[in-house]
Amino acid sequence: MSPLEIPGVLYSGSLIGLLIFIADLFAVVQVINSNRPMNAKILWSLLIFLCPIIGLIIYLLLGQRERRRMRYLSIP
Repeated sequence: MSPLEIPGVLYSGSLIGLLIFIADLFAVVQVINSNRPMNAKILWSLLIFLCPIIGLIIYLLLGQRERRRMRYLSIP
């Protein structure tokens, strides 16, 4: 039986792809609205769009360091 004959296979694949695309768009909007230099914004956006799953994971792990640092206030 080919994948085209199994009900729901194409739907589930396209649904997962759509969710990944929406998550990528959300991440790129966060990158664009950040306080990073323009070249960093372009590089993060390219990484997210050229490698959608891996780029999104790398951005979620490494790209939000700036935001985490701002949460903590130094003790005077």
